[in-house]
Amino acid sequence: MSTDSIVVKGARVHNLRNIDFEIPHNELTVVTGVSGSGKSSLAFDTVYAEGQRRYVESLSAYARQFLERIEKPDVDVIDGIAPAVAIRQKNSTRNPRSTVATATEIYDYLRLLFARVGRTYCLKCGQEVKKDTVDEIAETVLAMPEGTRLNVLFPVQTATASAAALGSNSAGGATSEAKGKPRSKKKAAEEAAAARALHADLLKARLFELRKRGFNRLWQGGQVFEFSSPESLLDVNFDEPVYALVDRIMLSDSSAETRARLIDAVESSYREAGEVILETAPREVDEKPTRLRFAQRFECKNCGIRYEEPEPRLFSFNNPYGACPRCQGFGNTIDFDMDLVIPDKSKTLAEGAIEPWTKPKHRVYYNEMKKLAKDAGVPLGLPFDVPWRELSEEQQEFVLVGNGRFGGIRGFFNYLERKKYKLHVRVFLSRYRGYSVCPDCNGTRLRAEARTVRVGEKNICDVCAMTVEQVAAFFGGVRLTAEQTALANRLARMIQVR
Repeated sequence: MSTDSIVVKGARVHNLRNIDFEIPHNELTVVTGVSGSGKSSLAFDTVYAEGQRRYVESLSAYARQFLERIEKPDVDVIDGIAPAVAIRQKNSTRNPRSTVATATEIYDYLRLLFARVGRTYCLKCGQEVKKDTVDEIAETVLAMPEGTRLNVLFPVQTATASAAALGSNSAGGATSEAKGKPRSKKKAAEEAAAARALHADLLKARLFELRKRGFNRLWQGGQVFEFSSPESLLDVNFDEPVYALVDRIMLSDSSAETRARLIDAVESSYREAGEVILETAPREVDEKPTRLRFAQRFECKNCGIRYEEPEPRLFSFNNPYGACPRCQGFGNTIDFDMDLVIPDKSKTLAEGAIEPWTKPKHRVYYNEMKKLAKDAGVPLGLPFDVPWRELSEEQQEFVLVGNGRFGGIRGFFNYLERKKYKLHVRVFLSRYRGYSVCPDCNGTRLRAEARTVRVGEKNICDVCAMTVEQVAAFFGGVRLTAEQTALANRLARMIQVR
């Protein structure tokens, strides 16, 4: 075998007419020629095909059954050839959802990484969302000053009971509205009374159950009410939050005994309500108590919003569980294209920058805007006219979405949407439709819950928006805790390798 070059003699594949050629090793060789001269036949169907065929033949019969069978090219001699790799000049990916990350399988590792070590933050307040373990609670409490007195509580009126009571009233209202008949005052009062009665029955059953389980004290507003003194329960306002008093603990030097009591009280609260409240008992009259709330559920401690624990499918835009509900994971939607609505940004509003409002039938909307433009600070009419592109963001926002008295361009199209049972309205609307970035996910394709999970202050959408160099630098410098490193060390390494 020649070690200096690939030697081919008598090549007769497709357009090749019994030609001989030689390709030197360890050099870049370009095959060029007019269309139809046999360039692809030489490179792909002769050199690549023979190199791949010889490599496949060297494998076992078991392995060969899973590989593509390539026919032997029509040549007299091929010498000095090695196993070959060919990359064709075409995009083999036809899925519009594919990205660099999904095509290279990096995204699969990213989904696993964010599901294992990602931290979830509340959509409303931005605080970290997590479960509170019993050991973490004990460490937090035992770090308080010695002599602190704590009341260990859990809510008697659970969220489930309240929702069940109020759900009856809501369901009745929804049924009436669905039928198009507004409820009378009498009917609304009856439904409200029924909801209150149901709530009272649930509360009564809950109190009876707690007493059977050995809880003998209720707590409200700093006062303790004993089940053994039924007359004291008459002072409880059950329209306000009521708590069961599990234990009273004073932090002392004997931390082992205090820790055992605290853990037992927390576990009891978790078992009964899924949460525990630790409130300090004030030492002085004007001192305000401090309240700490911990929950076994995966929810925000400030807002009480419950979240799903991260799992790989939450970060997949190919899965309905993780895809943005509005764009279904494509990142764009068919909506009104502002480049069609305002095709010439150099025009002023008076010159007809808003194309649909130049039509005589819809001129009334321009006149309505003109009446309110001065109050909104939008220059309209000589000598104050300025092109659309020079208007400030606030001025453009007024034209696009309006204010309370003026619906803007968006309100104009929303009105026409209600009239699209008419053919001419549908034809008119179709002139201004096009693909636009999804307003809900801003093109990131994932639902809001997935975008709140972060690793190193970045969510998975931020990472996917980076270049390859930026991602490599990010994972080279990201700092993880010891626990996170144990969970994700291999995943991070695989991402960096790829």
